[in-house]
Amino acid sequence: MVAHFSAFRSSLEKGYDDAIIACVGYFPLAVATIHFTSNGRNHAAMWPADALILALLLLNARINWPVILTAGWAANLLANTVTREWTPGLIVYGGINMAQTGVAAWLLCRSGRRENLLADLPTVLRFVLYAGVVAPVFGAVAGSIASTYNYGEPFWPSVVRWYISNALGLLILTPFLMAVFDGDYIRQFKEIATLSRMEMIGLQALHLIVTVGVFAQSILPLSFLPVSTTLILSFRQGRLGTALGAAVLAAVGVVATLMGHGPIAMLRSDPAAQEILFQFYLATVLATTLPVAATVSSRAEALANLAEREAALRLMMAHSPDGILSFDITGDCRWADGPLGAYLGIEPRAMVGRSLDDMALHVPALAEKMLACSASGDDHPVSFEFTPLLRPQLTLEASIGALLRSGVRVGTVVTLRDVSRRKAKEVAILSKAQTDDLTGLVNRSGFRKHQRAFLADRSRPTTLALVDVDNFKSINDRYGHAIGDAVLSEIAKRLKIATRAEDVVCRLGGDEFALLLRCDVDTAQKICERMVASIRETPVFNDGNLSILSSVSCGIAEYGPDMSREQVFDVADAALYEVKRSGRNNVRVAA
Repeated sequence: MVAHFSAFRSSLEKGYDDAIIACVGYFPLAVATIHFTSNGRNHAAMWPADALILALLLLNARINWPVILTAGWAANLLANTVTREWTPGLIVYGGINMAQTGVAAWLLCRSGRRENLLADLPTVLRFVLYAGVVAPVFGAVAGSIASTYNYGEPFWPSVVRWYISNALGLLILTPFLMAVFDGDYIRQFKEIATLSRMEMIGLQALHLIVTVGVFAQSILPLSFLPVSTTLILSFRQGRLGTALGAAVLAAVGVVATLMGHGPIAMLRSDPAAQEILFQFYLATVLATTLPVAATVSSRAEALANLAEREAALRLMMAHSPDGILSFDITGDCRWADGPLGAYLGIEPRAMVGRSLDDMALHVPALAEKMLACSASGDDHPVSFEFTPLLRPQLTLEASIGALLRSGVRVGTVVTLRDVSRRKAKEVAILSKAQTDDLTGLVNRSGFRKHQRAFLADRSRPTTLALVDVDNFKSINDRYGHAIGDAVLSEIAKRLKIATRAEDVVCRLGGDEFALLLRCDVDTAQKICERMVASIRETPVFNDGNLSILSSVSCGIAEYGPDMSREQVFDVADAALYEVKRSGRNNVRVAA
Protein backbone atom coordinates (compact mmCIF):
# COMPACT_ATOMS: atom_id res chain seq x y z
CA MET A 1 0.00 0.00 0.00
CA VAL A 2 2.82 2.42 0.90
CA ALA A 3 4.67 1.62 -2.32
CA HIS A 4 1.49 2.19 -4.38
CA PHE A 5 0.86 5.53 -2.68
CA SER A 6 4.47 6.60 -3.22
CA ALA A 7 4.28 5.70 -6.92
CA PHE A 8 0.94 7.53 -7.23
CA ARG A 9 2.37 10.65 -5.59
CA SER A 10 5.46 10.55 -7.81
CA SER A 11 3.21 10.29 -10.87
CA LEU A 12 1.21 13.33 -9.77
CA GLU A 13 4.37 15.32 -9.10
CA LYS A 14 5.63 14.48 -12.59
CA GLY A 15 2.28 15.60 -14.03
CA TYR A 16 2.50 19.02 -12.38
CA ASP A 17 6.13 19.44 -13.45
CA ASP A 18 5.22 18.59 -17.03
CA ALA A 19 2.27 20.98 -16.89
CA ILE A 20 4.74 23.79 -16.16
CA ILE A 21 6.87 22.65 -19.10
CA ALA A 22 3.74 22.60 -21.27
CA CYS A 23 2.78 26.15 -20.36
CA VAL A 24 6.27 27.65 -20.54
CA GLY A 25 7.17 25.84 -23.77
CA TYR A 26 3.87 26.19 -25.59
CA PHE A 27 3.55 29.96 -25.27
CA PRO A 28 6.75 31.05 -27.11
CA LEU A 29 6.26 28.43 -29.84
CA ALA A 30 2.69 29.60 -30.44
CA VAL A 31 3.61 33.31 -30.37
CA ALA A 32 6.48 32.84 -32.81
CA THR A 33 4.53 30.77 -35.33
CA ILE A 34 1.48 33.07 -35.26
CA HIS A 35 3.65 36.17 -35.55
CA PHE A 36 5.78 34.94 -38.45
CA THR A 37 3.41 32.67 -40.40
CA SER A 38 0.00 34.31 -39.92
CA ASN A 39 -1.55 37.67 -40.75
CA GLY A 40 -3.20 37.74 -37.35
CA ARG A 41 -6.51 36.45 -38.67
CA ASN A 42 -5.82 33.21 -40.49
CA HIS A 43 -4.18 30.06 -39.14
CA ALA A 44 -0.40 29.77 -38.81
CA ALA A 45 1.39 28.03 -41.69
CA MET A 46 3.31 25.83 -39.23
CA TRP A 47 2.08 24.76 -35.81
CA PRO A 48 4.67 22.88 -33.71
CA ALA A 49 3.22 23.83 -30.30
CA ASP A 50 0.71 20.97 -30.14
CA ALA A 51 3.55 18.47 -30.62
CA LEU A 52 4.91 19.59 -27.25
CA ILE A 53 1.61 18.74 -25.57
CA LEU A 54 1.27 15.40 -27.39
CA ALA A 55 4.79 14.36 -26.35
CA LEU A 56 4.07 15.16 -22.70
CA LEU A 57 0.74 13.32 -22.79
CA LEU A 58 2.32 10.18 -24.22
CA LEU A 59 4.98 10.21 -21.51
CA ASN A 60 2.48 10.62 -18.64
CA ALA A 61 -0.16 8.51 -16.99
CA ARG A 62 -3.70 9.46 -18.00
CA ILE A 63 -4.42 10.82 -14.55
CA ASN A 64 -2.03 13.69 -15.38
CA TRP A 65 -3.57 14.55 -18.76
CA PRO A 66 -6.15 17.08 -17.50
CA VAL A 67 -3.56 19.32 -15.81
CA ILE A 68 -1.26 19.21 -18.87
CA LEU A 69 -4.10 19.97 -21.28
CA THR A 70 -5.30 22.81 -19.05
CA ALA A 71 -1.80 24.30 -19.03
CA GLY A 72 -1.66 24.02 -22.83
CA TRP A 73 -5.07 25.68 -23.21
CA ALA A 74 -3.99 28.59 -20.96
CA ALA A 75 -0.76 29.08 -22.94
CA ASN A 76 -2.71 28.95 -26.22
CA LEU A 77 -5.17 31.59 -25.05
CA LEU A 78 -2.38 33.86 -23.88
CA ALA A 79 -0.46 33.47 -27.16
CA ASN A 80 -3.54 34.23 -29.27
CA THR A 81 -4.41 37.20 -27.08
CA VAL A 82 -0.92 38.65 -27.53
CA THR A 83 -0.68 38.11 -31.29
CA ARG A 84 -4.24 38.48 -32.61
CA GLU A 85 -7.03 40.98 -32.48
CA TRP A 86 -8.98 40.19 -29.33
CA THR A 87 -12.30 38.45 -29.61
CA PRO A 88 -14.01 36.18 -27.07
CA GLY A 89 -13.82 33.44 -29.67
CA LEU A 90 -10.07 33.13 -29.00
CA ILE A 91 -10.98 31.05 -25.95
CA VAL A 92 -12.23 28.35 -28.31
CA TYR A 93 -8.92 27.95 -30.19
CA GLY A 94 -7.10 26.51 -27.18
CA GLY A 95 -9.91 24.08 -26.49
CA ILE A 96 -9.85 22.86 -30.09
CA ASN A 97 -6.06 22.46 -30.08
CA MET A 98 -6.09 20.55 -26.79
CA ALA A 99 -9.02 18.37 -27.89
CA GLN A 100 -7.20 17.58 -31.13
CA THR A 101 -4.02 16.66 -29.24
CA GLY A 102 -5.92 14.68 -26.63
CA VAL A 103 -7.68 12.65 -29.33
CA ALA A 104 -4.33 11.82 -30.94
CA ALA A 105 -2.83 10.78 -27.59
CA TRP A 106 -5.85 8.66 -26.68
CA LEU A 107 -5.85 6.85 -30.02
CA LEU A 108 -2.10 6.20 -29.87
CA CYS A 109 -2.25 4.87 -26.30
CA ARG A 110 -5.23 2.71 -27.14
CA SER A 111 -3.69 1.19 -30.24
CA GLY A 112 -0.32 -0.03 -28.98
CA ARG A 113 3.19 1.15 -28.21
CA ARG A 114 3.34 4.80 -27.31
CA GLU A 115 6.85 5.12 -25.87
CA ASN A 116 8.47 4.71 -29.31
CA LEU A 117 6.40 6.10 -32.19
CA LEU A 118 8.99 5.00 -34.76
CA ALA A 119 9.51 1.49 -33.38
CA ASP A 120 8.35 -0.35 -36.50
CA LEU A 121 6.33 0.19 -39.66
CA PRO A 122 2.89 -0.64 -38.15
CA THR A 123 3.55 1.77 -35.28
CA VAL A 124 4.63 4.50 -37.71
CA LEU A 125 1.51 3.98 -39.83
CA ARG A 126 -0.69 4.26 -36.72
CA PHE A 127 1.19 7.41 -35.69
CA VAL A 128 0.72 8.96 -39.15
CA LEU A 129 -2.96 7.95 -39.21
CA TYR A 130 -3.89 9.28 -35.77
CA ALA A 131 -1.55 12.26 -35.41
CA GLY A 132 -1.29 13.13 -39.10
CA VAL A 133 -4.82 12.47 -40.35
CA VAL A 134 -7.61 11.81 -37.82
CA ALA A 135 -6.80 14.34 -35.10
CA PRO A 136 -5.79 17.23 -37.45
CA VAL A 137 -8.92 16.73 -39.60
CA PHE A 138 -11.07 17.04 -36.51
CA GLY A 139 -9.14 20.13 -35.40
CA ALA A 140 -9.18 21.69 -38.87
CA VAL A 141 -12.96 21.54 -39.17
CA ALA A 142 -13.59 22.86 -35.66
CA GLY A 143 -10.84 25.49 -35.87
CA SER A 144 -12.00 26.76 -39.26
CA ILE A 145 -15.55 27.13 -37.99
CA ALA A 146 -14.12 29.26 -35.17
CA SER A 147 -12.02 31.34 -37.62
CA THR A 148 -14.99 31.92 -39.87
CA TYR A 149 -17.00 33.12 -36.89
CA ASN A 150 -14.19 35.21 -35.34
CA TYR A 151 -12.59 36.82 -38.42
CA GLY A 152 -14.73 35.90 -41.42
CA GLU A 153 -12.01 33.65 -42.93
CA PRO A 154 -13.05 31.43 -45.89
CA PHE A 155 -13.92 28.00 -44.53
CA TRP A 156 -12.29 25.50 -46.92
CA PRO A 157 -8.95 27.31 -47.38
CA SER A 158 -8.87 27.65 -43.60
CA VAL A 159 -9.47 23.89 -43.20
CA VAL A 160 -6.59 23.04 -45.54
CA ARG A 161 -4.22 25.51 -43.86
CA TRP A 162 -5.01 24.27 -40.34
CA TYR A 163 -4.80 20.63 -41.34
CA ILE A 164 -1.42 20.83 -43.06
CA SER A 165 0.23 23.02 -40.42
CA ASN A 166 -0.97 20.91 -37.49
CA ALA A 167 -0.35 17.53 -39.11
CA LEU A 168 3.22 18.44 -40.05
CA GLY A 169 3.90 19.93 -36.63
CA LEU A 170 2.71 16.78 -34.84
CA LEU A 171 4.49 14.35 -37.17
CA ILE A 172 7.82 16.19 -37.26
CA LEU A 173 8.29 17.26 -33.67
CA THR A 174 6.45 14.72 -31.48
CA PRO A 175 9.04 11.88 -31.79
CA PHE A 176 11.88 14.36 -31.31
CA LEU A 177 10.37 15.99 -28.21
CA MET A 178 9.48 12.63 -26.67
CA ALA A 179 13.09 11.52 -27.05
CA VAL A 180 14.30 14.77 -25.47
CA PHE A 181 11.92 14.62 -22.50
CA ASP A 182 12.55 10.91 -21.93
CA GLY A 183 16.32 11.35 -21.97
CA ASP A 184 16.82 9.00 -24.94
CA TYR A 185 19.51 11.13 -26.57
CA ILE A 186 21.58 11.40 -23.39
CA ARG A 187 21.10 7.71 -22.64
CA GLN A 188 22.14 6.66 -26.15
CA PHE A 189 25.16 8.98 -26.07
CA LYS A 190 26.33 7.41 -22.78
CA GLU A 191 25.76 3.83 -23.86
CA ILE A 192 27.48 3.80 -27.25
CA ALA A 193 31.22 3.50 -27.78
CA THR A 194 33.51 6.50 -28.41
CA LEU A 195 33.76 5.93 -32.17
CA SER A 196 29.99 5.68 -32.43
CA ARG A 197 29.67 8.95 -30.53
CA MET A 198 32.04 10.66 -32.93
CA GLU A 199 30.07 9.29 -35.88
CA MET A 200 26.79 10.43 -34.31
CA ILE A 201 28.06 13.99 -33.79
CA GLY A 202 29.73 14.11 -37.21
CA LEU A 203 26.65 13.01 -39.15
CA GLN A 204 24.38 15.44 -37.33
CA ALA A 205 26.88 18.25 -37.91
CA LEU A 206 27.09 17.34 -41.61
CA HIS A 207 23.29 17.36 -41.86
CA LEU A 208 23.10 20.77 -40.20
CA ILE A 209 25.81 22.25 -42.46
CA VAL A 210 24.19 20.87 -45.61
CA THR A 211 20.72 22.06 -44.57
CA VAL A 212 21.89 25.56 -43.67
CA GLY A 213 23.95 25.76 -46.85
CA VAL A 214 21.06 24.71 -49.08
CA PHE A 215 18.52 27.05 -47.49
CA ALA A 216 20.93 29.99 -47.24
CA GLN A 217 21.03 30.40 -51.03
CA SER A 218 18.35 30.87 -53.66
CA ILE A 219 20.35 30.10 -56.80
CA LEU A 220 20.62 26.31 -57.10
CA PRO A 221 17.72 23.84 -56.62
CA LEU A 222 19.48 21.68 -54.03
CA SER A 223 16.52 20.79 -51.84
CA PHE A 224 17.27 17.07 -52.36
CA LEU A 225 20.53 17.29 -50.38
CA PRO A 226 18.94 17.67 -46.91
CA VAL A 227 16.68 14.75 -47.77
CA SER A 228 19.77 12.67 -48.55
CA THR A 229 21.49 13.54 -45.27
CA THR A 230 18.27 12.82 -43.36
CA LEU A 231 18.13 9.39 -44.99
CA ILE A 232 21.75 8.77 -43.98
CA LEU A 233 20.79 9.62 -40.40
CA SER A 234 17.86 7.20 -40.64
CA PHE A 235 20.08 4.34 -41.79
CA ARG A 236 22.92 5.02 -39.35
CA GLN A 237 21.13 6.30 -36.25
CA GLY A 238 17.58 4.99 -36.52
CA ARG A 239 14.62 6.76 -35.00
CA LEU A 240 16.60 9.18 -32.80
CA GLY A 241 18.75 10.38 -35.69
CA THR A 242 15.70 10.73 -37.94
CA ALA A 243 13.70 12.67 -35.36
CA LEU A 244 16.53 15.12 -34.73
CA GLY A 245 17.35 15.46 -38.44
CA ALA A 246 13.73 16.13 -39.39
CA ALA A 247 13.39 18.73 -36.62
CA VAL A 248 16.56 20.51 -37.78
CA LEU A 249 15.41 20.48 -41.41
CA ALA A 250 11.98 21.85 -40.47
CA ALA A 251 13.38 24.61 -38.26
CA VAL A 252 16.02 25.77 -40.75
CA GLY A 253 13.65 25.47 -43.71
CA VAL A 254 10.84 27.43 -42.06
CA VAL A 255 13.10 30.29 -41.00
CA ALA A 256 14.83 30.49 -44.39
CA THR A 257 11.59 30.32 -46.38
CA LEU A 258 9.99 33.05 -44.28
CA MET A 259 13.06 35.22 -44.86
CA GLY A 260 12.89 34.66 -48.62
CA HIS A 261 15.88 32.31 -48.87
CA GLY A 262 16.34 28.76 -50.02
CA PRO A 263 15.20 26.66 -53.00
CA ILE A 264 11.53 27.37 -52.25
CA ALA A 265 12.14 31.11 -52.65
CA MET A 266 13.47 30.51 -56.18
CA LEU A 267 9.84 30.28 -57.25
CA ARG A 268 8.75 33.86 -57.76
CA SER A 269 5.32 33.33 -56.34
CA ASP A 270 3.38 34.81 -53.48
CA PRO A 271 4.31 33.78 -49.88
CA ALA A 272 1.17 31.65 -49.50
CA ALA A 273 2.20 29.49 -52.47
CA GLN A 274 5.73 29.18 -51.06
CA GLU A 275 4.32 28.07 -47.72
CA ILE A 276 2.23 25.36 -49.38
CA LEU A 277 5.22 24.19 -51.43
CA PHE A 278 7.42 24.02 -48.35
CA GLN A 279 4.75 22.07 -46.50
CA PHE A 280 4.59 19.62 -49.38
CA TYR A 281 8.40 19.38 -49.26
CA LEU A 282 8.35 18.49 -45.54
CA ALA A 283 5.59 15.95 -46.13
CA THR A 284 7.76 14.31 -48.80
CA VAL A 285 10.72 14.19 -46.41
CA LEU A 286 8.59 12.52 -43.75
CA ALA A 287 7.11 10.03 -46.22
CA THR A 288 10.65 9.09 -47.25
CA THR A 289 12.44 8.95 -43.92
CA LEU A 290 9.88 7.69 -41.39
CA PRO A 291 9.47 4.21 -42.94
CA VAL A 292 13.26 3.90 -43.16
CA ALA A 293 13.65 4.95 -39.53
CA ALA A 294 10.97 2.47 -38.48
CA THR A 295 12.63 -0.36 -40.37
CA VAL A 296 16.07 0.41 -38.93
CA SER A 297 14.64 0.84 -35.43
CA SER A 298 12.69 -2.43 -35.51
CA ARG A 299 15.72 -4.27 -36.90
CA ALA A 300 17.97 -2.83 -34.19
CA GLU A 301 15.45 -3.72 -31.51
CA ALA A 302 15.10 -7.24 -32.89
CA LEU A 303 18.87 -7.71 -32.86
CA ALA A 304 19.09 -6.31 -29.35
CA ASN A 305 16.32 -8.62 -28.14
CA LEU A 306 18.01 -11.56 -29.80
CA ALA A 307 21.30 -10.75 -28.09
CA GLU A 308 19.57 -10.43 -24.73
CA ARG A 309 17.78 -13.75 -25.19
CA GLU A 310 20.98 -15.48 -26.21
CA ALA A 311 22.75 -14.17 -23.12
CA ALA A 312 19.80 -15.18 -20.96
CA LEU A 313 19.75 -18.64 -22.54
CA ARG A 314 23.45 -19.11 -21.82
CA LEU A 315 22.92 -18.15 -18.21
CA MET A 316 19.88 -20.41 -17.99
CA MET A 317 21.81 -23.39 -19.34
CA ALA A 318 24.71 -22.68 -16.99
CA HIS A 319 22.51 -22.68 -13.90
CA SER A 320 19.79 -25.12 -15.04
CA PRO A 321 17.02 -22.83 -13.79
CA ASP A 322 13.40 -23.71 -13.44
CA GLY A 323 12.15 -20.14 -13.97
CA ILE A 324 13.61 -17.11 -15.71
CA LEU A 325 12.94 -13.36 -15.83
CA SER A 326 14.56 -10.70 -18.03
CA PHE A 327 14.48 -6.98 -17.22
CA ASP A 328 15.60 -4.03 -19.35
CA ILE A 329 17.85 -1.24 -18.09
CA THR A 330 14.86 0.74 -16.74
CA GLY A 331 13.73 -2.19 -14.57
CA ASP A 332 10.73 -3.30 -16.64
CA CYS A 333 10.23 -7.03 -17.20
CA ARG A 334 10.68 -7.81 -20.91
CA TRP A 335 9.96 -11.54 -20.86
CA ALA A 336 9.38 -14.37 -18.41
CA ASP A 337 9.13 -18.14 -18.55
CA GLY A 338 8.88 -21.20 -16.35
CA PRO A 339 6.69 -22.10 -13.35
CA LEU A 340 6.65 -18.57 -11.94
CA GLY A 341 3.04 -18.95 -10.81
CA ALA A 342 4.05 -21.81 -8.54
CA TYR A 343 7.19 -19.99 -7.37
CA LEU A 344 6.13 -16.35 -7.01
CA GLY A 345 2.35 -16.43 -7.24
CA ILE A 346 2.47 -14.52 -10.57
CA GLU A 347 2.14 -16.16 -13.98
CA PRO A 348 4.78 -15.37 -16.66
CA ARG A 349 2.31 -13.45 -18.86
CA ALA A 350 1.30 -11.25 -15.94
CA MET A 351 4.94 -10.62 -15.08
CA VAL A 352 5.83 -9.13 -18.48
CA GLY A 353 5.60 -5.34 -18.43
CA ARG A 354 5.87 -5.06 -14.65
CA SER A 355 8.42 -2.71 -13.13
CA LEU A 356 10.70 -3.31 -10.17
CA ASP A 357 8.34 -1.16 -8.10
CA ASP A 358 5.56 -3.67 -8.81
CA MET A 359 7.93 -6.53 -8.07
CA ALA A 360 8.77 -5.00 -4.70
CA LEU A 361 5.16 -5.46 -3.60
CA HIS A 362 5.14 -9.22 -4.23
CA VAL A 363 8.82 -10.26 -4.15
CA PRO A 364 10.58 -7.58 -2.06
CA ALA A 365 13.70 -9.65 -1.35
CA LEU A 366 14.33 -10.23 -5.07
CA ALA A 367 13.62 -6.60 -6.04
CA GLU A 368 15.94 -5.25 -3.33
CA LYS A 369 18.75 -7.58 -4.37
CA MET A 370 18.36 -6.60 -8.03
CA LEU A 371 18.49 -2.90 -7.17
CA ALA A 372 21.57 -3.48 -5.01
CA CYS A 373 23.34 -5.37 -7.82
CA SER A 374 22.48 -2.64 -10.32
CA ALA A 375 23.66 0.13 -7.97
CA SER A 376 26.95 -1.64 -7.24
CA GLY A 377 27.89 -1.69 -10.92
CA ASP A 378 29.22 -5.25 -10.56
CA ASP A 379 28.26 -7.31 -13.61
CA HIS A 380 29.26 -10.69 -12.13
CA PRO A 381 26.40 -13.12 -11.36
CA VAL A 382 25.12 -13.07 -7.78
CA SER A 383 23.21 -15.92 -6.11
CA PHE A 384 21.12 -15.84 -2.95
CA GLU A 385 18.17 -17.61 -1.34
CA PHE A 386 14.82 -16.13 -0.35
CA THR A 387 11.23 -17.07 0.51
CA PRO A 388 8.48 -15.45 -1.64
CA LEU A 389 5.69 -13.61 0.19
CA LEU A 390 2.97 -15.47 -1.71
CA ARG A 391 4.66 -18.87 -1.36
CA PRO A 392 6.02 -18.96 2.24
CA GLN A 393 6.46 -22.73 2.11
CA LEU A 394 9.15 -22.43 -0.58
CA THR A 395 12.81 -21.54 -0.54
CA LEU A 396 14.04 -20.27 -3.92
CA GLU A 397 17.58 -19.78 -5.13
CA ALA A 398 17.92 -16.75 -7.42
CA SER A 399 20.87 -16.08 -9.72
CA ILE A 400 21.08 -12.46 -10.90
CA GLY A 401 23.28 -11.63 -13.90
CA ALA A 402 23.82 -8.59 -16.10
CA LEU A 403 22.91 -8.53 -19.79
CA LEU A 404 25.69 -6.75 -21.66
CA ARG A 405 25.80 -5.20 -25.11
CA SER A 406 29.17 -3.94 -26.33
CA GLY A 407 30.37 -4.03 -22.74
CA VAL A 408 27.48 -1.86 -21.53
CA ARG A 409 24.81 -3.15 -19.15
CA VAL A 410 21.44 -3.15 -20.96
CA GLY A 411 19.40 -5.25 -18.56
CA THR A 412 19.27 -8.01 -15.98
CA VAL A 413 18.34 -11.67 -16.14
CA VAL A 414 17.16 -13.62 -13.10
CA THR A 415 17.00 -17.41 -12.91
CA LEU A 416 15.02 -19.16 -10.16
CA ARG A 417 15.33 -22.68 -8.79
CA ASP A 418 13.27 -24.39 -6.09
CA VAL A 419 15.69 -25.52 -3.34
CA SER A 420 13.04 -26.16 -0.67
CA ARG A 421 13.90 -29.87 -0.31
CA ARG A 422 17.61 -29.21 -0.09
CA LYS A 423 17.00 -26.43 2.45
CA ALA A 424 14.75 -28.68 4.53
CA LYS A 425 17.44 -31.38 4.56
CA GLU A 426 20.06 -28.86 5.62
CA VAL A 427 17.83 -27.64 8.45
CA ALA A 428 17.11 -31.22 9.51
CA ILE A 429 20.79 -32.13 9.45
CA LEU A 430 21.71 -29.03 11.41
CA SER A 431 18.93 -29.66 13.93
CA LYS A 432 20.01 -33.26 14.36
CA ALA A 433 23.61 -32.21 14.79
CA GLN A 434 22.55 -29.92 17.66
CA THR A 435 20.08 -32.31 19.35
CA ASP A 436 20.77 -34.98 21.97
CA ASP A 437 19.60 -38.38 20.69
CA LEU A 438 18.46 -39.71 24.09
CA THR A 439 16.58 -36.78 25.62
CA GLY A 440 15.73 -34.63 22.57
CA LEU A 441 17.30 -31.64 24.32
CA VAL A 442 19.84 -29.31 22.75
CA ASN A 443 23.31 -30.87 22.90
CA ARG A 444 26.65 -29.25 23.77
CA SER A 445 27.13 -27.88 20.22
CA GLY A 446 23.65 -26.36 20.23
CA PHE A 447 24.26 -25.00 23.73
CA ARG A 448 27.24 -22.98 22.50
CA LYS A 449 25.18 -21.60 19.61
CA HIS A 450 22.31 -20.53 21.87
CA GLN A 451 24.75 -19.12 24.39
CA ARG A 452 26.27 -16.83 21.74
CA ALA A 453 22.80 -15.71 20.66
CA PHE A 454 21.72 -14.95 24.24
CA LEU A 455 24.86 -12.95 24.96
CA ALA A 456 24.52 -10.99 21.69
CA ASP A 457 21.28 -9.52 23.04
CA ARG A 458 22.13 -7.68 26.27
CA SER A 459 18.72 -5.98 26.47
CA ARG A 460 17.54 -8.64 28.94
CA PRO A 461 19.38 -10.46 31.76
CA THR A 462 20.60 -14.01 31.21
CA THR A 463 21.39 -16.61 33.88
CA LEU A 464 23.20 -19.94 33.53
CA ALA A 465 22.22 -22.94 35.67
CA LEU A 466 24.35 -26.12 35.69
CA VAL A 467 22.56 -29.29 36.85
CA ASP A 468 24.00 -32.69 37.83
CA VAL A 469 22.01 -35.83 38.72
CA ASP A 470 23.01 -36.90 42.22
CA ASN A 471 24.58 -40.37 42.48
CA PHE A 472 23.60 -41.27 38.93
CA LYS A 473 26.44 -43.77 38.62
CA SER A 474 24.90 -45.90 41.36
CA ILE A 475 21.59 -46.03 39.45
CA ASN A 476 23.41 -47.25 36.35
CA ASP A 477 25.42 -49.78 38.29
CA ARG A 478 22.44 -51.15 40.23
CA TYR A 479 19.67 -51.15 37.62
CA GLY A 480 21.52 -51.09 34.30
CA HIS A 481 21.98 -48.58 31.53
CA ALA A 482 18.48 -49.00 30.06
CA ILE A 483 16.85 -47.81 33.28
CA GLY A 484 19.57 -45.19 33.65
CA ASP A 485 18.65 -43.82 30.23
CA ALA A 486 14.97 -43.79 31.20
CA VAL A 487 15.84 -41.80 34.34
CA LEU A 488 17.78 -39.23 32.31
CA SER A 489 14.89 -38.87 29.85
CA GLU A 490 12.42 -38.31 32.71
CA ILE A 491 14.65 -35.72 34.37
CA ALA A 492 15.03 -33.96 30.99
CA LYS A 493 11.21 -33.75 30.71
CA ARG A 494 10.92 -32.22 34.17
CA LEU A 495 13.63 -29.68 33.39
CA LYS A 496 11.66 -28.63 30.29
CA ILE A 497 8.41 -28.41 32.28
CA ALA A 498 10.04 -26.24 34.93
CA THR A 499 11.35 -23.70 32.40
CA ARG A 500 9.62 -21.32 29.99
CA ALA A 501 9.39 -21.38 26.19
CA GLU A 502 12.06 -18.67 25.82
CA ASP A 503 14.55 -20.62 27.97
CA VAL A 504 16.89 -23.28 26.60
CA VAL A 505 17.54 -26.65 28.27
CA CYS A 506 20.66 -28.56 27.19
CA ARG A 507 22.25 -31.92 27.90
CA LEU A 508 25.98 -31.37 28.04
CA GLY A 509 26.72 -35.08 28.30
CA GLY A 510 26.25 -38.00 30.73
CA ASP A 511 24.20 -36.76 33.69
CA GLU A 512 25.15 -33.08 33.18
CA PHE A 513 22.55 -30.50 32.07
CA ALA A 514 22.60 -26.75 31.52
CA LEU A 515 19.81 -24.16 31.52
CA LEU A 516 20.00 -20.79 29.76
CA LEU A 517 17.35 -18.67 31.48
CA ARG A 518 16.13 -15.31 30.16
CA CYS A 519 15.78 -13.70 33.62
CA ASP A 520 17.73 -12.30 36.54
CA VAL A 521 19.41 -14.51 39.10
CA ASP A 522 16.60 -14.22 41.71
CA THR A 523 13.97 -15.43 39.26
CA ALA A 524 16.34 -18.15 38.07
CA GLN A 525 16.80 -19.36 41.66
CA LYS A 526 13.03 -19.74 42.13
CA ILE A 527 12.73 -21.67 38.83
CA CYS A 528 15.55 -24.02 39.80
CA GLU A 529 14.19 -24.60 43.32
CA ARG A 530 10.84 -25.69 41.87
CA MET A 531 12.69 -27.91 39.41
CA VAL A 532 14.79 -29.57 42.16
CA ALA A 533 11.69 -30.12 44.28
CA SER A 534 9.76 -31.71 41.39
CA ILE A 535 12.53 -34.21 40.80
CA ARG A 536 13.07 -34.97 44.49
CA GLU A 537 9.42 -35.51 45.41
CA THR A 538 8.27 -37.77 42.60
CA PRO A 539 9.92 -41.01 41.39
CA VAL A 540 11.90 -40.57 38.20
CA PHE A 541 11.20 -44.18 37.22
CA ASN A 542 8.16 -46.29 38.01
CA ASP A 543 7.04 -49.35 36.02
CA GLY A 544 4.76 -50.86 38.66
CA ASN A 545 7.43 -53.18 39.95
CA LEU A 546 10.29 -50.76 40.47
CA SER A 547 10.17 -47.18 41.72
CA ILE A 548 13.30 -44.99 41.77
CA LEU A 549 13.72 -41.68 43.54
CA SER A 550 16.51 -39.32 42.59
CA SER A 551 17.64 -35.74 43.07
CA VAL A 552 19.69 -33.08 41.32
CA SER A 553 22.13 -30.37 42.35
CA CYS A 554 22.14 -26.95 40.73
CA GLY A 555 24.68 -24.10 40.54
CA ILE A 556 23.57 -20.68 39.25
CA ALA A 557 25.50 -17.67 37.90
CA GLU A 558 24.25 -14.54 36.12
CA TYR A 559 26.03 -13.24 33.03
CA GLY A 560 27.68 -9.97 33.96
CA PRO A 561 28.37 -7.22 31.37
CA ASP A 562 32.12 -7.86 31.37
CA MET A 563 32.07 -11.63 31.79
CA SER A 564 32.99 -14.09 29.05
CA ARG A 565 31.13 -17.33 28.41
CA GLU A 566 33.95 -19.32 29.99
CA GLN A 567 33.99 -17.14 33.11
CA VAL A 568 30.25 -17.53 33.72
CA PHE A 569 30.51 -21.27 33.18
CA ASP A 570 33.35 -21.54 35.71
CA VAL A 571 31.42 -19.49 38.32
CA ALA A 572 28.29 -21.64 37.93
CA ASP A 573 30.41 -24.78 38.07
CA ALA A 574 31.98 -23.59 41.31
CA ALA A 575 28.52 -22.99 42.80
CA LEU A 576 27.49 -26.50 41.70
CA TYR A 577 30.57 -27.94 43.40
CA GLU A 578 29.62 -26.18 46.63
CA VAL A 579 26.14 -27.79 46.50
CA LYS A 580 27.64 -31.25 46.02
CA ARG A 581 30.17 -30.69 48.81
CA SER A 582 27.46 -29.56 51.26
CA GLY A 583 25.16 -32.52 50.73
CA ARG A 584 23.62 -32.28 47.20
CA ASN A 585 19.88 -32.01 46.35
CA ASN A 586 19.87 -28.23 46.49
CA VAL A 587 20.40 -24.95 44.63
CA ARG A 588 23.33 -22.60 45.14
CA VAL A 589 23.71 -19.10 43.66
CA ALA A 590 27.28 -18.02 42.98
CA ALA A 591 28.47 -15.38 45.41
